[in-house]
Amino acid sequence: MHAQNDLEIKKVFDRYGNKKGVVMVELTGEMLDGYDFSLFKSLMIRENPEAADYIRKSLAKDETGAKKVKQVVANGKPTSIYLQLPPKGKYHRLILFNEATKPDHVVTLIYIESKDDSEDVLKLILKKNK
Repeated sequence: MHAQNDLEIKKVFDRYGNKKGVVMVELTGEMLDGYDFSLFKSLMIRENPEAADYIRKSLAKDETGAKKVKQVVANGKPTSIYLQLPPKGKYHRLILFNEATKPDHVVTLIYIESKDDSEDVLKLILKKNK
């Protein structure tokens, strides 16, 4: 598990995960029953545009070899990105990034590992958000 160790976003979680005003969630094992995920890790950062820029730079490096499922650009900056990364061992990996500026500036970064195909995981996520 933790196939994210070779990714730039690992540095994002390490850098911001324990900062004041940041919410980090990491779920593994039975806490994910019903989702078929082996790891769910997320960060929610409020009012920190510098963190958003740092995450975007990290994602640009992690995009290499990844399938970009979705990208939304506003004012020349990506504000929403869904990446399907190449599998690492038996784990399929997804990165989801979103930046909202209204009403508050909130950046969300999610990393998911699953033994299920990442297409199936993405469909599950998109279905739950509708």
